[in-house]
Amino acid sequence: MILTEDKMYCYLWEDTADNNECKFGERFVKAGQNPEIEVKKRIRQSLAVRKDRFDEGKVQVVDFWDVSTVAKTIGKNRQHGKVDDFLRAKIGYRKGTTGEIHTLAGSDMKMRVNKLLSSFGQDLIVAGLSTKQYEIGNEVLDLFKSNNRIILAELCARFGKTIWSGAVAVEQDADVVIVASYVKTVFTSFAGDLTSFQQFANYEHVDTSDENYQERINGALAKGKKVFAYLSLCNGDHRQTRIDYLFGLDTTKMLIVDEADFGAHTEKQALPLIEKVKQNDDVNAIIMTGTNADRAATHWPIDSIVSVTYPELLMQKLETANA
Repeated sequence: MILTEDKMYCYLWEDTADNNECKFGERFVKAGQNPEIEVKKRIRQSLAVRKDRFDEGKVQVVDFWDVSTVAKTIGKNRQHGKVDDFLRAKIGYRKGTTGEIHTLAGSDMKMRVNKLLSSFGQDLIVAGLSTKQYEIGNEVLDLFKSNNRIILAELCARFGKTIWSGAVAVEQDADVVIVASYVKTVFTSFAGDLTSFQQFANYEHVDTSDENYQERINGALAKGKKVFAYLSLCNGDHRQTRIDYLFGLDTTKMLIVDEADFGAHTEKQALPLIEKVKQNDDVNAIIMTGTNADRAATHWPIDSIVSVTYPELLMQKLETANA
């Protein structure tokens, strides 16, 4: 993409040797330049004598953003505008009082930047679905309309399960989307990915392991926002309380169980959710996995199955490229 006007960009990178810290910075990209190339050039330059880490792939670009709307709003849309410092002061978690390093994993920092930019009215990227994602999404929506409430989705690697299931949830228009998993890294993946896109700008992302999760969810709903609520299926004293609260909300709901073949397939993890879905006949559920579909469906009364294999995904990409 070549710019037709000067724009301010912010970027985020982390070193694979330490995923508990990340670097946030800015690059003013001029008309006629490619922002992705310029951002990567700036990151490499900033490494001084350790450019080898960038060249060897040990420095990973987490994301970069067009922040021109924010820059213009605060009068800093110029070379050395220090928009990054303006934003980082609102995010916090700085290493030192003036440093550009943040003591957060890149995925966590990315989510915070996305939310902050959205609060300033900065347009985010508009998410687009691949042909296969669009086809399978429509298939699931048609199944839901036909009263197939519990769908097993066996989706291969690189399908893009997160954005796909999020798009289905948007089309379902559920006020509260409950994302349940035994694998807690799933929650960071969902929140980090979905907060990047404009279609999800009106959603609040709440981890129910947070002490004030009920207050945050109630407050978001009161403001007319929708919610992605992340529910850990790991054993704990408060798990059933969280399940009861989420399914007891007087609002439209949807359930997504991710990595459903890992931990979530066991009796103690699956049955409490199955009971709630049966009690709430307006709640549709996607039981999502990349492998071991039989294990994922162990206890679930599956109404229908959708599946995409890796060869099918490759064939679709080839057909699209040759169209």
